[in-house]
Amino acid sequence: MLYLLKTFIFNANRSSRKEYKMKTKLIRFFVAIVAVAFMCISGYAQDRTVRAAAGDKYVISAKAGGVNETDGSITVRRADGTSGHLIKGDDLNIGDQVWTDTSGKAEVLLNPGSFMRVGPETAFEFTSTSLDDLRLKIGSGSAIFEVIADDDFRVTVLMPRTAMAFTRSGVYRVDILPDRSSKVSVYKGKVYFGQDGKTVIKSGRSATIAGINADVQKFDKGDRDGLTTWSKDRAKELAKANASLQRNAMRSTLVNSFNRGWNLYDSFGLWVFNPSRRYWCFMPFGTGWGSPYGYYYDFDLWNIGMPRWIYNQPPPINAIAGTRVAPAGTTVSPTGVATSPSAPRTSPRREAPGDDAQPTRRQPAFMRMENNARTTGDAAVNNGGFRNSEPSSSPGYQGGTSTTSAPTPSRSSAPTSAPREPMAPRGRMGSKTVPDN
Repeated sequence: MLYLLKTFIFNANRSSRKEYKMKTKLIRFFVAIVAVAFMCISGYAQDRTVRAAAGDKYVISAKAGGVNETDGSITVRRADGTSGHLIKGDDLNIGDQVWTDTSGKAEVLLNPGSFMRVGPETAFEFTSTSLDDLRLKIGSGSAIFEVIADDDFRVTVLMPRTAMAFTRSGVYRVDILPDRSSKVSVYKGKVYFGQDGKTVIKSGRSATIAGINADVQKFDKGDRDGLTTWSKDRAKELAKANASLQRNAMRSTLVNSFNRGWNLYDSFGLWVFNPSRRYWCFMPFGTGWGSPYGYYYDFDLWNIGMPRWIYNQPPPINAIAGTRVAPAGTTVSPTGVATSPSAPRTSPRREAPGDDAQPTRRQPAFMRMENNARTTGDAAVNNGGFRNSEPSSSPGYQGGTSTTSAPTPSRSSAPTSAPREPMAPRGRMGSKTVPDN
């Protein structure tokens, strides 16, 4: 009897040890899977975005190629040869080819502040995602470009028989016609085309282009199709998404990630993923900015109340002159290389210095845009658009080169979506006060 009892206890203990070892192995296996998944997700996030710190509400990015919205069936063939459906939240890289079906539409992020929205039966791909020289190819179909641009932050579109660069903020539509020629329609802004940029396509005009020849005619901006309506609706929705950002949470994300993923010199602003609306919106560095469609961006860097050392950021090393910039022409060869200059530049050209040349400091891009708006009437800075809500007063930038600023006009209160009175063009903001944070 005693022998049987000892045998029973021994077997029970052995069974318990086996179960313990099995549970331990399962736990270790589960932890390993979680660790690998976390590393993959972290690697993706570091490639695509900048999450400032654990627990931050917002994710920021300054990268082009994000798919912000889709509708209908869209196919993508990746540069590595794989294919599949393109959905909201995907990223597009150089060489990824995209086609929309007969009812497909997609919104793609370009430089921060600029969007491309494509309609049905459209084929496109990126050939460069560099923020200061973004290039993409439209093979067929139609696309609307809502862009914030200047000579140094341009969006170049390669078409079957020509190419064009958008160097002014505005709303532009590109249609590829059956004979492979292209039709470019300007809803807002202007396009310089032809030898020496002497042909100007202004707002309310379209040009049918084949090679270097352009037939410019007026068109009725009131004539709209599904793509035109959808593009404007999206611009309005994204302005609302900007207005819904939360100040304190946004401040924490920006402070924690400053100079580790963004600075004031390399773009006009940042893409911010709004988790409540589940898409990216634009937060400009400058104050008083809006969508070229005319919808006001309530939330910008200046009403967050950032620490003084961020507003006083000196130019980083890569902001020192030393890179020759291609001529400001908007006529480029089918390979994407500029072949003629354009309208006179409104910002100083960054020339390659000689052996004895002294490095010159340049302004942040948003300051240059605001200063140039006095002569260009930029659609993004002085758009006289529609206010989503009343923004707070904005402090001024103190870094870079110090200059005398023009007085900032007061902003009268306005109800939601009421027309905003056009503001007088601003100079540099060096005379404004900066928070003492």
